[in-house]
Amino acid sequence: MDFKIESEEILDYLSDNWLTVTPIFITGLLLIGYLFFTLGTLLPRWQQRTELIATSATAEAAATERAAQQQAATGQRAAAQAEFDASANRFLTEAQAALFLDGLYDSAVQTAVTIVDLQVQPMPQGASPGRQKPVYDTRQFRLEAIGALPQLNQFVGHIEQTAVPSVTLQNLLITSGEDENSAILTLELLLYTSPFSTGESVADLPDSLPTAEATAVPQPTVTPAPTAMPDVSNLVSQLDAPWAAENWPEVIRIIQEIRQQAPSEPGMAEKLYAARVNYGYQLAGLGDTNGAAEQFEQALAIFPQGTEAEVGLQSLFAPAPTATPETTIYVVKRGDTLYSIARRFGSTVDAVKVANGLISNNITPGQQLIIP
Repeated sequence: MDFKIESEEILDYLSDNWLTVTPIFITGLLLIGYLFFTLGTLLPRWQQRTELIATSATAEAAATERAAQQQAATGQRAAAQAEFDASANRFLTEAQAALFLDGLYDSAVQTAVTIVDLQVQPMPQGASPGRQKPVYDTRQFRLEAIGALPQLNQFVGHIEQTAVPSVTLQNLLITSGEDENSAILTLELLLYTSPFSTGESVADLPDSLPTAEATAVPQPTVTPAPTAMPDVSNLVSQLDAPWAAENWPEVIRIIQEIRQQAPSEPGMAEKLYAARVNYGYQLAGLGDTNGAAEQFEQALAIFPQGTEAEVGLQSLFAPAPTATPETTIYVVKRGDTLYSIARRFGSTVDAVKVANGLISNNITPGQQLIIP
């Protein structure tokens, strides 16, 4: 009953004061609607904006950190490259190694010493053909020379003078010769080369012989008259027959004898290189892989950039090619040239030269050629 009375009083009040109550009611509804709008729309968007700002700040910090890391990595790479270049330049270039070996013969002539043998020795730690080229390579040579003891000491002194950290002498031994005035010198040379070296660090190799005051070996009081260079024309003429017969061991022996007697005889280095390459291919054809590899390495010791020897050495470790009907053996006739032979069989001069280990276009009647 009381509740009903109160309700009637409220309705009477609202009816009498509707002009005042209506704006208040509408304002309340608007406030409630705004509250729902704020909670349902504005507040989520504000939260999204706050999260977006935080994400952007995180991404910017990460980008800054990455940039700093990249800059540090670039500096480290530059420092590592500089250190690598400095290390590589401590080694000889291939050209410098070849010049050093040629200089041994010049030193021998000037000191009246005869180099009997200069052979490259196999190095087990060397890289196998087909693998990635190492940072540096070690080549070992065995040198044997004969002469009077004072001259041999002067010869060794010159080698030690011209040696740099990338040239090492070891196992040096001097023994008595056939007579009391001669001795035999044997030693091993280690040459360290690098394909990455510019040669700048060892560019100034001394090329002058030590003077008499610079050596501790007593010098003879009487200086012998210079010995005339021997006439090796007879030996040179003896090369034709074994070369035509492809008797490469005999060819190599004669050339080495020529170089011992007349180290400056022109063309002998090229002929010795060609003979060793041809002998290597000959041994490879007979199945003597080790002997062929040794000949190719000996050829590379003469000309480190020799393409024919490098190709031959790599072919020893490549899968054996399957014989095909197109492979032909041709016997050279008088009047033939490499061009005419290659054209006759549909091949090329370069292909025939590579297949036969030739370094020139010279061929002789009776010579057997592999036609690829």
